[in-house]
Amino acid sequence: MNRLTACLTLRLLPGIGPITAQKLVHTYGSPEAIFDAQPHPEKVPNERLRKLLEKARSVQKEVASIKEWMKKEALIPLLWGTEAYPLALARCPDAPLLLFCRGELDWEGRRWLAVVGTRRPSAYGEKSCRALLEAIQPYNPVIVSGLAYGIDAVAHQTALDLKLDTVACLPHAFGQPIYPAPHQKLSVRIAQQGALVSDFIPTQGFERGHFIQRNRLIAGLCEATLVIETGEKGGSLITANFASQYDRELYALPGPIHSQQSRGCHALIQSRQAELIDSVEVLIESLGWAGLQNPKQIRIPLDLSPTGEKLYKRMLHNGKQSLDKLAKAEGLSISETAIVLMELEMKKVVRPLPGKYFELR
Repeated sequence: MNRLTACLTLRLLPGIGPITAQKLVHTYGSPEAIFDAQPHPEKVPNERLRKLLEKARSVQKEVASIKEWMKKEALIPLLWGTEAYPLALARCPDAPLLLFCRGELDWEGRRWLAVVGTRRPSAYGEKSCRALLEAIQPYNPVIVSGLAYGIDAVAHQTALDLKLDTVACLPHAFGQPIYPAPHQKLSVRIAQQGALVSDFIPTQGFERGHFIQRNRLIAGLCEATLVIETGEKGGSLITANFASQYDRELYALPGPIHSQQSRGCHALIQSRQAELIDSVEVLIESLGWAGLQNPKQIRIPLDLSPTGEKLYKRMLHNGKQSLDKLAKAEGLSISETAIVLMELEMKKVVRPLPGKYFELR
């Protein structure tokens, strides 16, 4: 029995969930070795498991059916114990032995960051999400989220715009309608510039409980999770709790004290479950990315005016700029530009240089 067949067989056997499957694999060394041991009953730890494993033949027709489904859906199997399997996920005690994947992605040696949040973000939340991802672009991370409305979609879309790989974890099997339906086109783009992943088989109908399983996968794939706006009972808190259970880094973006969308983030910070992130510099240093590729580290403020943000981005991409050039590029008067630059200087975002030039700090 090869590894794919063994993983599918374990997946289909009733009573064997991810934790039991992992224990069996660690006992026997590999998924296929579990079934190679069947001629030797004394190697099977207890009677219940022995009877379950004896049912392996009864699910082989369904195993063959799933293999055909994989071909039809153009899916790549990510098998536990192989180089293709995500390393961070492999360290989870309840990691699935098999993931179904659409898309091509180099899973090894990458920096993985989950970005999750409310389905109804504020303008501040959306802006902050984009600003943070723009600033970590030089580190070429894989951005992981759940394809949901709100912050999930903003994270995926921003990653695509920045030419970063992005992974969407689905709450259903491939071949079923994409959830939510309006994100069908977005899912196609993600598969082209990253990957869609799921651990659901085609016989599983869509259920609300699948969101928890999807959130577990999001947290397990990543070395860190960043929560950008979530309510007191937001689904993103489930992802945050899984990240904590897996002993992964957890970060939360603070918001205005009156914001309902930020109450969950404030609770995570107040309980010290999550680290407060008020700049990209803090995020990069906490992740341990600093020095790995040595891009210029820039503190990203999250409260700039629209014009201030435009001037900031221009200097971010083009380096130091003269007052005249900034004014001309943005269609502003010299006095208007000078006022905005003074605002940026007071926020310690830019510093003046001789000859009326400015650069980011």
